[in-house]
Amino acid sequence: MIEQGQRRVPAPVAAVCLVLLVAAALWGSMMLTSGPSVATGLIGVLLLLALAYGLWRGSGRARFWTTVFSTAGVVYGVIAIAKADVLGLLQIVGASAIVGLLLVPASSRRWFHDLPAKE
Repeated sequence: MIEQGQRRVPAPVAAVCLVLLVAAALWGSMMLTSGPSVATGLIGVLLLLALAYGLWRGSGRARFWTTVFSTAGVVYGVIAIAKADVLGLLQIVGASAIVGLLLVPASSRRWFHDLPAKE
């Protein structure tokens, strides 16, 4: 058997990275049309890209801050549910999925704590 030097990214973490990349693309397109100012938009896009990269590399800090920001997004979305549009509901669902995918699956928890895989 060939020994692999690098661990494979678990599917839940890869899914979260994909969600963050899609969110960065959406935020960037909204910034270009009529969204927030360019400086605010660039900061948001760079933050999402940095979090996705950190999660991919297995950074516990990236997991912590992604969980904090996603939980804040869910709370804000629930508070503002009265005026929620499609993007608001998408924000609630996406942030809830991110929190669930980072905290619930055992493979995701092992990825960030660098525990050996059970066989």
